[in-house]
Formats: sequence, structure tokens, C-alpha cells
Amino acid sequence: MATALAYAAPTSPLASEVSTTLSVAAGTAYEVFSDPVEIPRWLPIVQTARTLGRDADGRPQRVSFTRKLERGSLGYTLEYRYEPTTLTVAWTTPPESNVVLSGEARFVPLSMRACLMLYRLVLDLPIVDDVISSELDKHPASQVVAEFREHLRRLC
Repeated sequence: MATALAYAAPTSPLASEVSTTLSVAAGTAYEVFSDPVEIPRWLPIVQTARTLGRDADGRPQRVSFTRKLERGSLGYTLEYRYEPTTLTVAWTTPPESNVVLSGEARFVPLSMRACLMLYRLVLDLPIVDDVISSELDKHPASQVVAEFREHLRRLC
């Protein structure tokens, strides 16, 4: 009797980067982006965000998220680092997480009313994500930046 085993070859993490010009001051963009609990307001694929811990400056340092999937949802936690001198926000999943997600957003001043947003995202999900494969053309950073730009347009 023969037994067949199905084996999916491991996929490497998906990395994407994008930059865009925003029509707000770099400090303003940094402050708005530095509130991860607000992400569900401007990024449609994120359902919820809940602060689990704060840093010494009171910013969310550990945040629990629930993300929409085609059939169900995915929960994960991100740990945040803030660099106000370089206007940079970085995040990563804890080492023990089965979801690998990390990234960085940096805001470079261009003028008093404009900045360059540099955004990098790396993700490796324990599931097949049809949204990333089909709708986002395997470039999720582009969607995040587009949604954030639109959110800033509504706010400012």
C-alpha cells in the first residue's frame, strides 16, 4: 500500500517597499502614523487594534491586531519602536510568533508642508493569503501607503 504525502514547499517572506510624497509636514505624518491603535480607521484589512503595553513616553509599544481574511481572521501582536529624532516608526512580531511581520515607516522633511514617506514591509504568514496574492499583486506596502495618504488627506 502506498501513501501519498502532500508537501507545500516553504515560501520565503514577502518583502515590499514604496515611497511617496505626502502633502503634510514630516512631524505631522510621523505623529499620525505613530498611533497604531488608529490603524483600523484607515487600513480596511485590519479589523481591530488593542494596546497591550506602552513605552516610557506613553506610546503603544505592544499592540494586538486582528486582520480580515477571505474566510475568517488572523490575530497577531506587533512590538513598536519609535525614533522621534529620525521620524521613524518600526515594528515586528515577537520571536515566538508564527506570523512574521516587520517593517518601518520613515518621514523625511521636504518642506514645511511636505515630506517623503519611505515604507518597508516584510511578511510571512502561516496561511495562503488570497488578498495579497491577487488584489495587492504581491505588493502590500503599496496598499498601506495609499490608504495612509488618503487618511491624511481626510484629517489635514
